[in-house]
Parts: sequence; structure tokens; C-alpha cells
Amino acid sequence: MLALSKDAGRPLYVQLYELIRDQVRAGTLKPGDAIAAESELTRTYGVSRITVRAALDQLVREGYIDRYRGRGSYVKSTNPETRACLASFTDQMLSVGRRPRTDVLGLRIDVTAAFVARTLPFSPDVEVVRIERLRWVDGVRVALVHSYIPYDLVRGIDARDFADEGPAQSLLYVLEHRFGVVLDQGEETLVPVNAQPPVTELLGVSGGDAIALKICTVRDVTGTPVLYEEASWSGPQTQLVRRVPQSP
Repeated sequence: MLALSKDAGRPLYVQLYELIRDQVRAGTLKPGDAIAAESELTRTYGVSRITVRAALDQLVREGYIDRYRGRGSYVKSTNPETRACLASFTDQMLSVGRRPRTDVLGLRIDVTAAFVARTLPFSPDVEVVRIERLRWVDGVRVALVHSYIPYDLVRGIDARDFADEGPAQSLLYVLEHRFGVVLDQGEETLVPVNAQPPVTELLGVSGGDAIALKICTVRDVTGTPVLYEEASWSGPQTQLVRRVPQSP
């Protein structure tokens, strides 16, 4: 165990942050691994809980770990391709000064087993909740999103779980912070399609217009699919689909 030094010329939280960061970079702590609990880090390194939290907060800001209330902290995947569906579109837009907004158009549990078996990466015997959302940026409609989640993971989910603005309007945020789902890897496919109803009406495009369809499957730390999503993006806004890479 590496000791922290009060005489090192750097704050203790910085030393602890660097220690954990270096373990992640070296592969000692691997994607999906749990970080020691705050109480354990406090005892191990002889520092205050405030110091530990400051170090963990820095690791979160720099994209090394995710923290979940009641479940602890986990190392993020360092492979950008497996994080493609996990970079919050809401966060990315906010970070570059854009104004994202989400309208929850529908939320219901009515997906048939046949549809699940044919299309979704879930077992056909599970209940699945379907969420339909309209995404806006700077007052312009940009995407119609249909998301499917095993209902056991989000029992009690309601449109009121989504904030009107800010980071908490994101479905990823709701899954992680409201329901404690630990997201780990995403598989993304982007294909050109021609717009058909009801996409035409909701996005304000003409029938047959070229749009982008982004399909995502997201898995948790055990490799189990927890989210399947199809998002139709209007032609003029398809550049917004390609997420700004997160800091390494």
C-alpha cells in the first residue's frame, strides 16, 4: 500500500486521487471493478471522509469512475467504442452551451413477448417498459427516441422522474441516480433511413426525407442488457448524434 504524505507539497485528496487514477491507468483496477468504500479508504489511508470524497469527485469529473448512491463507485470503461451509448447527450449539449430539452410523450408497459423476442435483447418472459421521448436543442426538435427497459429494474418509473431541464432530464441519469442501474458498456449502430409517420409529424420533416436512426444496446457491469433504444434524428441535426468524446 502506498502511503499519503502530509509533507508532499500536494493536498491529501490530490495524492489519493492520483493513487486511484494510476491504478486505473495501469489496469490494476479494471473497468467495472468496485472502488473501496469511503469508510475503508478513510481507514486505509488515515484521512478524513471529506478528503476521500474530494478525491472521488475528481475521479468522476475526469471520467475514471462512476458513483452511485447506495451502491458505491465503479471504474468506467476506458474503451470509447463501448461507451458510445453512455455519453449523455444532455450533458454534452450543456457542456458546449446548448439548451437541451426532453418531452416525455409516453411511458407504458405494453410490449408483447413476440416483439421482445424478435427485436429486443431481453428474455421474452420479462415485462418491458417503453418510453417515448422528443428531444429538443435550442428550441428545435432533433430526435424521437423509443427506449425499452426491463420493468423490474425501474418499477415505479414515471414521467415525473425526468426533470424539465438540466442533467436530470437524461434517461441515463434517471437510470443511474434514481434506480441505481450500473451502466457499463454500449453498442451503437447508426444507419440512414427515410422518415415515415409518426416520425414525420413529431420531427416536422416530410415523408421520405433522409434521417439517421441510432440504435443502442446498453449493458450493466454483469454484461446483462438493461436498455435498448432507437432514436430517429432529423436530417439537419444528424451531426448532433456523434457525441463529443469524453476526456480520457
